[in-house]
Amino acid sequence: MKKGTKGVVLSVRPELQAERLKVVVVVRTDSGETVEAHMPDRELAALLSRSILLGSGATAHPSLLDTMAPILARMTEGRRVRVWQYKERWFFSFQPWRGVRFGNTESTRSA
Repeated sequence: MKKGTKGVVLSVRPELQAERLKVVVVVRTDSGETVEAHMPDRELAALLSRSILLGSGATAHPSLLDTMAPILARMTEGRRVRVWQYKERWFFSFQPWRGVRFGNTESTRSA
């Protein structure tokens, strides 16, 4: 697989690794391969605000994963991402906003 290839997120799962939240996704690349990739912490921080989920606390109960799973699924599954490999591990990032275009259609306009 080519470094820096693009694909679509098929599934997502939050995990606890050494008492830290990690997010792993399965990506189908444009070439048809599937790869398990990890969400970098900066991407996770952009999707899930720690202050909203935990308030001023520094620890979270593992049951919070049940709350995060559907949020992460809604915000990642079906999205185009770029995947790359670093030190034997695959990672992914979302496409930059500058490439996003919003189209005007009659069905989305309010009357």
